[in-house]
Amino acid sequence: MTRQLPRIPVDRDLSIDFVRAICLPLVVVLHALQMGIAGDPPRAFNALLEWSPLVWITWIGMIMPTFFIAGGFAGITTWRRLHNQGETAAQYIRIRALRLARPVLFAMLGVLAVLGVMTLFGADPEFLRSFAFRLAEPLWFIAVYAICTSFVPLMAWLHRRAAWATYFGLAGAAVAVDLLDRFAHVPLGALNWLFVWLFVQQLGFGVRDQWYSRRPRWLLALLAVGAYGLMFVAVFALGYDPDMLVNLNPPTVLLLLLGLAQVYLFTLLQPVIRALMRRRQVLMVVGALGMFGMVIYLWHTVAMAVVVGVQMALGLPFPPVLSPQWWWTRIPWLLAIAAVVAVFCAIVPRVERTWPPERSRAMPPWAAVIATLLVVLSVGWVLTQGYLSPGTAAAVLLLAGAIAWLTVGGPAHRDAAAATDRVRARGLTGV
Repeated sequence: MTRQLPRIPVDRDLSIDFVRAICLPLVVVLHALQMGIAGDPPRAFNALLEWSPLVWITWIGMIMPTFFIAGGFAGITTWRRLHNQGETAAQYIRIRALRLARPVLFAMLGVLAVLGVMTLFGADPEFLRSFAFRLAEPLWFIAVYAICTSFVPLMAWLHRRAAWATYFGLAGAAVAVDLLDRFAHVPLGALNWLFVWLFVQQLGFGVRDQWYSRRPRWLLALLAVGAYGLMFVAVFALGYDPDMLVNLNPPTVLLLLLGLAQVYLFTLLQPVIRALMRRRQVLMVVGALGMFGMVIYLWHTVAMAVVVGVQMALGLPFPPVLSPQWWWTRIPWLLAIAAVVAVFCAIVPRVERTWPPERSRAMPPWAAVIATLLVVLSVGWVLTQGYLSPGTAAAVLLLAGAIAWLTVGGPAHRDAAAATDRVRARGLTGV
């Protein structure tokens, strides 16, 4: 029996759903191609690290800014809807943190289960450590997205009262951090995890308010060219690395400029995208990818672990990375990952529906923020230390504790159950 597509709210822009759906497979393919395994005994590493064509491909293929633009659009849309219905910023933060944290916990347990099975079957401990570290890397998006989405009520308030000052303030802070970190050698680069991505998320607010679509198309094209031009200046005059993946950790102003270029290009393409979304087949595919988006993003790492484990169990060789044979075997490699992910898409949502509903008990703002911070800290630990570090069990327990707190709510008096029932009834289950 086919699953019905969800009812489309009147304030939803299907062009946003389209770009999120298109970007998701690209991210999964990139992560899958980056998984290199070689050596005797084998070790896991970034297979594309020495593949020079990737550097310039990332100027187009690095689509993480688009994810944050789409996230900003969705975030301010959801916040305005809730706010207009009388909900608080704390409730918004609680809902968004919970919708992120629950799927992440299951996915973490999935990775640990596969690694546990590989350990029982005698996999080399050092290989497992390197492999577990590679599997944890996609978690960076969850940690940063949880931070950015918790800022949505505040940033929406600033957007309404001082939009230009907010844009220039965030951009100026990102540039200042880059200059101090790069040229004055003051170790502040990590701050741009906040300033750069909040700026890019803010661009999504502008998309929601149709700032860019009201501009002449020639101006949007010129601004996109200008943003790319400034990127060239940063690379060839200021010594920035041309690889956008390098500029991702920590984010630099190149990603801020790339976000600007992508928002202008997206606006130029919006009429075409909206025309495509009027086709039922496209709508069905985009709807399915959107429905299973979190499962695909979080569980594709589990799928990679499963496929590698099966390959080792069967004694199948790992071709030399970047060799012609390696490139040819990427086809069955990707198809095998896709097949396992499809199985997870059929199973995981049913398991996730067993979570108890959140209680109709309000959380004060400080509690919602602290619970979100606990989510970020637990995910951040696994991200930076890998799945097999000594503190992983504590991180998983911390994440479970944060989920329990967000589910139960408080500390506060029980408020009218109807408030939370309205939130659940609206089906705010997306990220």
